[in-house]
Amino acid sequence: MYYVVQVATGKEQKAIDDINKALSDKSKVDVFSPYRKVLRKYKGEYKEILERCFPGYLFVETDDPKQLFFDLYEVPDYTRLLGREGLSYYFEPLNKDETRMVDILYGKENDRTTSISEIEIEEGDHIRVLSGPLMDLKGYVKSINLHKRKITLTVTMFKRPMDVQVGISIVTKLPQ
Repeated sequence: MYYVVQVATGKEQKAIDDINKALSDKSKVDVFSPYRKVLRKYKGEYKEILERCFPGYLFVETDDPKQLFFDLYEVPDYTRLLGREGLSYYFEPLNKDETRMVDILYGKENDRTTSISEIEIEEGDHIRVLSGPLMDLKGYVKSINLHKRKITLTVTMFKRPMDVQVGISIVTKLPQ
């Protein structure tokens, strides 16, 4: 199950390293801060760069959140494990739909990085997804920014709507 840890923005990688170091002997967990590939225009050319998707947040895949909670006290820059209810030691994991979304966008097979989706603009400004993670997520599209080469999806995380951006590459259709 996935749990979310809030850390200082800009210190995500240091927190990941510290968490892995603190937990290396105790339990097997997967700690990650997902990235997305986007195209940015520099001097007239588009270059692929990486951007962090959720600044200040890490995802932890574990089956023992209570042990994770106590182990995180050994991490110097640890802020908090999200989803705790009151004074109990029960922590709310991402639900089934949220977990599915994380796996589609930031799967292990893609090194926890969302790839660029290729789209085609058809007559009448209709967009057709040719490849990439948007293939399964057409119904979540909130807005499209062709100039910045990004599509904004509205997904649910922790039972609230959240906007997530995905990079796109525009493939032009050749006349036949």
